[in-house]
This record gives sequence, structure tokens and C-alpha cells, in this order.
Amino acid sequence: TLSNLPKWYMQPPSKEGFRFETSTATSQDMQMAVNKASLDASNKLAGQIKSEMNGLIKRAQEETGLGEESNVIDQFSQTQEQVIATSLQDWKISKKEIQEEKTTKGKIYRAFVLVEWDEGAAQKRLLERIKSDKEIYNSIRATELFDEMEKKVERYRKRYSD
Repeated sequence: TLSNLPKWYMQPPSKEGFRFETSTATSQDMQMAVNKASLDASNKLAGQIKSEMNGLIKRAQEETGLGEESNVIDQFSQTQEQVIATSLQDWKISKKEIQEEKTTKGKIYRAFVLVEWDEGAAQKRLLERIKSDKEIYNSIRATELFDEMEKKVERYRKRYSD
């Protein structure tokens, strides 16, 4: 399997205004493998955009006895939690590859997926919401944030008008 990895899996593309994420999953059912990989990739993508991370590391060391007769106890544990708190829109599977793998019990499917998220479309939606609320629009119209958003929307429009 490792020798058959799609090139884009190890080196996702880079494109202005987009974010990319890859994932792989296996299943005895081909569509289930694709669904699992897609869910994992979109979850990782959402985690890049907005999430909270908590971690806990514990280590306990104890030595009993003396010299060569001593015993060392060393326990280590690590726990990590990620809470994703965002609504992810404007993403799609841009590449997908399915491979069959032989196992001792038969075969399974391995799906590789590449998902992309269009930041420009999200910026355009936010800008439209701001413009629809005249009070908010008037209060931030001259700010650098608004100008930056206008430029991103313009780049988005140019990408899709060419």
C-alpha cells in the first residue's frame, strides 16, 4: 500500500484562496471506505479553521531498592482532545483514489481522498451578510477588514469568470 500512495496524498496541492486536507480509510465496502476517508478529511479541515485543543500528559517514575537490585517503574500517558466548533461549507472532494488490498480474510478497499475548501466563497457569503445589515455595513465600511474582504471576493470572482 505504501508504495502505491497517490502523489497528492503525501504532497497536497497549494492554491491561493483554498485549503486542502487528505485522508485515507479502509472498509470491506468500497463506499464505506470513501465515506470514512471523506469524513476524516473534512473533520481535519474544520479543525484547522476553528477548534479547541486540550491535552494531558502524565508521567510517573519510581525507583525502589538499591544498586543493581533496584527496580524502576516508569509510566507515561498522553491524552489529547480536539473540539471542533464550526460549520464547514464550500468544501468538496477534489480527488479520490480507491485501491484493493488483500488481507488474510479476503480483500478490503482503501480510499484516498483530497478535500478542498474555498475560502473565497466563505468570504463572499460573509461580505453579503454584512452588506445586508446596513447598520453594520455603515459602521465598518471604511475599515481595512472590509477592503481586504472586497479584494478576496474580487479574486474569487476572477477565478470563476476566467
